[in-house]
Amino acid sequence: MGAAALILTGCSAAPAPDPEPEVLSASAAGAAYLDAVCPVNAAWDQADAALERLRVAVTLGERDTEALSKALDGVAEASRTAASGLDPEQFTWPRPARAAVADVRKTLIADRAQAAKVAKLDAVDALAYSWSGADESAAASAAARAALELPEDPEAACAQRAEQLARERAEQPKRTDEQTKQPTPKPSGAQKEQRD
Repeated sequence: MGAAALILTGCSAAPAPDPEPEVLSASAAGAAYLDAVCPVNAAWDQADAALERLRVAVTLGERDTEALSKALDGVAEASRTAASGLDPEQFTWPRPARAAVADVRKTLIADRAQAAKVAKLDAVDALAYSWSGADESAAASAAARAALELPEDPEAACAQRAEQLARERAEQPKRTDEQTKQPTPKPSGAQKEQRD
C-alpha cells in the first residue's frame, strides 16, 4: 500500500508550468531592447580599440593578443547576455518589432560565436579576419530601432537610455528621503489602549 501511494503521488504531481513571458508596452520594449544591446555596443567599442592597438603593435614587431582576446571575450559575453535579454520566452515584444528583434537576436548569437573564435586567433590572423554578417547585423539593428521608435543612431539611443537611467537613479534617494520625512501618524485611542 505504501509503495502504491508513493507511486500514485509521484505520478499525480504535474510539473510547474513555465512562467508566461512579460508583455512589453512600446516604451518598455524600447528600454528593454536598449538595456540588452547597449552593453554589446560598449563591448564592441573596447574590442575595436584593442584591435587598433594590436594593429599598431604588430607594425612595431609585437604580437601580444591578450588585450584583444579579453575584449572579444567581453563581446561574446555581452552578446550572450543580450541574446538572452531579447529572448521571446522572456518578453512578448510589440507585434511591429517582433521580427526585427528576433533578427537582432540571431545576429547576437552569431556574433558571440565569432567573437569567441577570433579571441583565440594569433595576431596576424586576428588582424586579417573578416567579420561575417556585419551588414546583416547593422540592418537588423536599424530595423529594430525603427520598429521600437528609437533614435536612428545607436550611440544616441544608448546615450539617451543612459541619461534616463541616471535620472531614475538620482530620483531614488529623493523618494526614500521624502518617505522618511513623513510624520508618523499619532496613535488613535484604540491603538493607545492596546499598547498600554
